Amino acid sequence: MYHSRSASRRKHLLESKNLYLSILVLSLPIFLSNLMKALNSFIDMYFVSNLVPEDIVSESITAISITFPIFAISQAFAYGVMAAGIALISQALGAGRKDMATKITAQLLLLTAVLGVVMNAVLYFASPTIVSWMGAKGKERELMIQYVQIRSFEMVPLFIYFAFHASRQASGDTVTPFIVNMIMILFNIFMTWFLITRYDLGVAGAAYGTLAANVIIAPIFMVMLFWKNPSHIYLRAKDIVYDSELVGKIFRLSWPVGVSQAFTSLGFLILNSVVLSYGNATVNAFQVGNKINSLVLNPAMGIGAVTATFVGQNVGAGNENRAREAVRKAMVLVIIISVIGCLLLMPFRKELAKLFLNRVPEALELSVEYMFFVFTSLPLMGIYQVYMGAYQGSGETHFSLILATFRLWLLRIPLVLFFKNVLHLPASSIWYAMAVSNFAALYLGIILYRLCRFRPKIHKEQIA
Repeated sequence: MYHSRSASRRKHLLESKNLYLSILVLSLPIFLSNLMKALNSFIDMYFVSNLVPEDIVSESITAISITFPIFAISQAFAYGVMAAGIALISQALGAGRKDMATKITAQLLLLTAVLGVVMNAVLYFASPTIVSWMGAKGKERELMIQYVQIRSFEMVPLFIYFAFHASRQASGDTVTPFIVNMIMILFNIFMTWFLITRYDLGVAGAAYGTLAANVIIAPIFMVMLFWKNPSHIYLRAKDIVYDSELVGKIFRLSWPVGVSQAFTSLGFLILNSVVLSYGNATVNAFQVGNKINSLVLNPAMGIGAVTATFVGQNVGAGNENRAREAVRKAMVLVIIISVIGCLLLMPFRKELAKLFLNRVPEALELSVEYMFFVFTSLPLMGIYQVYMGAYQGSGETHFSLILATFRLWLLRIPLVLFFKNVLHLPASSIWYAMAVSNFAALYLGIILYRLCRFRPKIHKEQIA
């Protein structure tokens, strides 16, 4: 049965004539997994916004929502390592070199463990400085520091999970990561609810609930990673040996993705600082709008992730035409799904925002306005995800860095600062800047894709 599952995934990736169906079949578990992650990010905010005392509800929502870029920056290079791992492992499997894929997975495990320890320490000790730099003060600052320091201890198990996720996604197994995420999310829901309602821990309870959920799944995926299973990549103790050549190759592919993620997250940190200057109402509207938007964007993110696997395995197998056809059909799918999602959710913006902002009416109206702009930009953001998947799967990861930097640092942030400091426009100008940057990124994405070379970064004769 295990071999039949592996053969089925390989057929979808390398042989199936119906690419639309294959992309949807393999992306569905990733979409559901991403949906669960998005819902997971809602959990802390939902319980805090509805259960903490009225006098600190606004500060509590801000403390949880505004710290998102801090965690995103801390995870950037681990995400880059994961993206490089997916590209290299999928190309190795496409070339028929499972032994090579196993060696790459072992190096990913070592790298992510070290990165997790380092980032745990950085987040814990640097959080007071970071939140002060963002402009937080008083109770809001105190809650932000508390939330970041508690969650800093989830970095090690979370980063190691990235290595596991890379090995499974690269082989076309998108179901197992979804199951693992489901376990984590259900545990997070229970623990967050329990700690806030039973012990009245507020923001700290939300942080401890998320930490506990990340820790509890670590033994599960570690057993899977070392369990002998011919259908998947699995490790043995003797595989966990440092390989400088492989680590160098991983770093060469991962640093553009890592820097891209870090630059993007740092940009959002600056953007959030600008948003914070407009007051808590704008912050809460912005963050709630983003979280709701992420629910609709998740199918596109799943297709983008599967695009990386399709491209990687077909490039490894020497089938450039199929790799490019997969990109084209993935693009069609994300446009259709994004337009449908936009049309379905647009009339219910206020009802969705009320789930979190019913006790903060001044933020509610702003959030409804903001969601109009992000929903209409969904097709553009979906296309962006597919291009990122194509660049990463082909190993042309420097294009990810170029596109992300252009969209955020050369367009969005300068426009936001110009609108605020020169034209003195209201908070809604942030939405306009985001729409313009998403539209312009589409054109650069097209240009970079035409320059993208679909050539193997791993060859069959390497690493005997």
